[in-house]
Amino acid sequence: MSDNFLEVGKIVTVHALKGEVKIMPWCDGPDFLCEFDYLYLDKSGKTELEVEHARIFKNMVIAKFKGYDTVEAAENPREKVLYISRDDVELDEDTYFIKDLIGIKVIDNNTGK
Repeated sequence: MSDNFLEVGKIVTVHALKGEVKIMPWCDGPDFLCEFDYLYLDKSGKTELEVEHARIFKNMVIAKFKGYDTVEAAENPREKVLYISRDDVELDEDTYFIKDLIGIKVIDNNTGK
């Protein structure tokens, strides 16, 4: 395992007037992204965002973060990349993050190549 925090999407714009943002998911899908209670604005995990609620809208995620209650506040993280902590994800057996597979040596079981 390399990094503890993984990119999952990007805040692309503000949605409505109560501090919601629209997120373009870069992960398995918007439903996966809606499962998290916390997202992060940096890959160090220092800037934590608590998710008050999240829903799917036209293959995007509309989310409301605690403390972001106005349009002006929601403008602050606009265009920022969002991260999740590996600790918040339980992968099924024989399931891996794509990031962990990049650059590994692969051998064909049938040919040995």
